[in-house]
Amino acid sequence: MIYENSTYELEEMKQQMALLKKKLEQQKIVNESVLRSAMKKKLYGLNKRVRVIFIVGIFVAIWAPGYFTVLDFSPLFCAATAVMLLFSAFKTFQYHRKLWRLNFSQSNLIELSEQLTLLRKRYKEWYKIAWCMIIPWFIWIIYEAYSIYGEESVWFLGGSAVGVIIGGLIGTRINNNIIRRADELLEQIDEYKKMQE
Repeated sequence: MIYENSTYELEEMKQQMALLKKKLEQQKIVNESVLRSAMKKKLYGLNKRVRVIFIVGIFVAIWAPGYFTVLDFSPLFCAATAVMLLFSAFKTFQYHRKLWRLNFSQSNLIELSEQLTLLRKRYKEWYKIAWCMIIPWFIWIIYEAYSIYGEESVWFLGGSAVGVIIGGLIGTRINNNIIRRADELLEQIDEYKKMQE
């Protein structure tokens, strides 16, 4: 009698353990799908924002030289401005090109992690490139404005300085947001990898 009860209890415990194991597996699958969905949404948001930045960059690269031409700035300055803005827009495109091509639902997380790490590194280095373009460009705009407008160029240059400062602040914020989103995605990928172990 005692033997039958212990066998029955043992069978019942085995069934409970199997049920608990099944529930844990389901919970793990749900957690994985929620985490993958959150990562996919963040990556989509990052890519969408950068596409808008790229389109705005192309638009400004077309608009700005025409505006400076109307203000009688030299054709060389207008061309240099267009080249600088197009270079910036295409660098943005180049940085994100591989991320745009990744199919998140089928992609390897290691490849995604490598691309995000590379993106983060490039955006941290972008400041060096940007300052190397902006400082000479702003000195050149001062020279152009002063040679065209003389003493009256103070108002134009004041407005230009405000524009450069505002543009710099917006650019820095965008840059920091992209780095932050890449960091968040990398953290989520690490969490996902830990769940797989």
